[in-house]
Amino acid sequence: MKIDRMRWAIRFAALVLPMTCWPGALSAQLQGTARAVAFGVAVRTATVNQTTPSAVLPADGSLAQDQASDVLVASFVTAHDAFATATGADDGTQSDAVSSATLGVVNILNGLITADGVVAMASSTVGNSNAEGSSLANLVVNGVQMDDPAPNTRVVLPGTGYAVLNEQIPTTRGITVNMIHVVLQQPILDLFGGVTGYQTTGEIIVGSASTGVN
Repeated sequence: MKIDRMRWAIRFAALVLPMTCWPGALSAQLQGTARAVAFGVAVRTATVNQTTPSAVLPADGSLAQDQASDVLVASFVTAHDAFATATGADDGTQSDAVSSATLGVVNILNGLITADGVVAMASSTVGNSNAEGSSLANLVVNGVQMDDPAPNTRVVLPGTGYAVLNEQIPTTRGITVNMIHVVLQQPILDLFGGVTGYQTTGEIIVGSASTGVN
C-alpha cells in the first residue's frame, strides 16, 4: 500500500502540485526575491558531470518543468519517470517558492541503493522553509530495508563511501533537500598500506529540491 501511495504522490507532485500551489504563478512578476531549483539526478566525478532533468524558477515566476522517462548516467544511476518542477509567486507583500523532484524506480551503483519512488519537496516563504511531502518508497541500502529515514541519516557504504538519506540543509532564508546523496570516497594509504583517511572522488544525488526567499 505504501508503494501505491508513493506512486500516486509522484504523479501528484510532478504534474498537479506546481499548477495548483501558487495561484497566479504563471503571471506573477517576481522581484528577484524567490529562488527555486530542482533536479532528478546529478552525478559529479572526474569524468562525469551530468544533471537531468532540471528546472530553475524563471525571473517572471512562471512554472519551469523538465522530465525524462528514462535516465541513465554511465554505471552510476538508472531512473525512470523523473520530473523536476520549480515555481513561485509574489503578491507584492509576500514571496513564495516551491520546487519538487520526483522519480519512479531508481537504481544506484548497480543495486547498492534502490528505491521504488523518490519525492523531494522544498517550499519557502519569508521566515519559513520546509521539506514537507518528501519521501522514499521501498528504499534498500546495501541490502538493508530502510523505511522513512530521519532527516540527515548517514549510512556507511563499505568500499564506496557513504550516503546521506533525506538530507535537509538549511540555507540563507531557504532549504535544500537531497533525498539520496552518495559521497564517493577512496582510502588514502600510508607507506605501509594503512588507511590514514579518505579522499572524496565524486557524488551522486537523486531527488533534489531547493527554495529560498529573501
